[in-house]
Amino acid sequence: MLAPRIKKAQRHTIPEFVIACVFALAANCLLFSAYGQAEAPPPGAQSKTPSLQEQCAAVPAQQWLAGPQKARTPTHIESKMGVLPGGLTTKLQLLEPPSPDEFYCAKFVKDGLMAQVTEFKVSQDAPKRTELTVILPDIGFGWQRTLQLTVMSFPVDSNGMLNPDSPGAYAARQFPVSSGPFSMFVSVLVVVLAYAAAVLALGRVGTSYTWNPVYLTSDSHDKASLSQFQIFAFTLIVLWLLTFIVLRTGLLSDISQDVLLLLGISAAGAAGTKVANHMKKRLSYENWAWLRNRQWLTTYETGIGLTADTRRARWGDLLKTNGDFDIYSFQLAVFSIVVAYALLDGMDKLATFTIPENLKALLGLSNVVYIGGKAINPDSVGELDKRVTDLRNAELIWLGQVINAVKPLTGQLAKLDAAMTAAPKEYQAYMGIAREVARMLKSQYGSEGTKFKTEQIEDIDLMPVFP
Repeated sequence: MLAPRIKKAQRHTIPEFVIACVFALAANCLLFSAYGQAEAPPPGAQSKTPSLQEQCAAVPAQQWLAGPQKARTPTHIESKMGVLPGGLTTKLQLLEPPSPDEFYCAKFVKDGLMAQVTEFKVSQDAPKRTELTVILPDIGFGWQRTLQLTVMSFPVDSNGMLNPDSPGAYAARQFPVSSGPFSMFVSVLVVVLAYAAAVLALGRVGTSYTWNPVYLTSDSHDKASLSQFQIFAFTLIVLWLLTFIVLRTGLLSDISQDVLLLLGISAAGAAGTKVANHMKKRLSYENWAWLRNRQWLTTYETGIGLTADTRRARWGDLLKTNGDFDIYSFQLAVFSIVVAYALLDGMDKLATFTIPENLKALLGLSNVVYIGGKAINPDSVGELDKRVTDLRNAELIWLGQVINAVKPLTGQLAKLDAAMTAAPKEYQAYMGIAREVARMLKSQYGSEGTKFKTEQIEDIDLMPVFP
């Protein structure tokens, strides 16, 4: 019974063994054809001379610590920055000219952090100095750390190998080193606090506050204002960049002329829009006083008395004028977004940030056209002001005709009946203008800003006060 089983197993095992041998032979042939012999390693596997930066990293800590005693030329390190930006490339200077047969290594020895020197050359500012381009290590998330940076130069032989036993120049200095993520976090926090201050000052709606930037930059009637939104956004961006650069480098960055021009264009646009709106949205003093004395107008023109409502400040209104799409506003918004993106993209170049001349001209022209568009829009308040003047004249004419008829009477209703009977034409002329002014006034200031609270305006509410 056992023999048939063995034979059956052999029938299955022998073919599998033959197949395994064939695969092994094929693999050996492939290795031989690729490398000349099966045992030879690939050419790429042979060792290469490590780079100079790698050799710097391999210098023992004892050599770094012995630098002050063994170095041929003790010197000093200088930096234009008060704080070194960890994780970024920076420029340092040694107060000695460079040696062409040596290579410079840099390390925060006590902390075990290796910096990488990518270039050294004669300083353009001072020919007797060495300018080093150094990639600093990242120190992680956190506040600035004061670390001691050590720079040493070592001879390089003909095989490209450093000789760490014979250091040339040696310099060490303590620097505050900043964290990129932490600087970003703090600068964003500063902008958020500035925004919160704007919310506290401008965003109160009833018993709560709104963070809506369109409402914060809206006009006195809670209408969206593109020019004010533009300068608000640019101010926050510049604040963020200035804070980030101070935290990253310890320097208060200068602001390029183009950035100042950008803020100036935005401020001019906001001021020009205010002037245009002021000229077009104010009643004459005489008419305003007449409406206030008769209690037709119950709110000031600056919006005092209107209930704050964030729903009146809508994002879409930034691109609209009187409810219609405004191509001038759209043009200004598009160019502003492009410039803002370029400003954020060059966040470390605030002092040298430039805007192409054509784009500056387009941005300035967009503001001029935007303000001009505001100035030539239909002047609804101007039309109202004219009709109020007509109404005042009609009132004087009517009262002049009926003064003798109503003066002996008592009670306003009795005087009204006598005035209507004594001068019917003048009454009709007055009422026609009064109804029109009341509708225009309600349309301009709403029921909250006028005495006309109901949908239907009653004639009795339009009557003058008879003497």
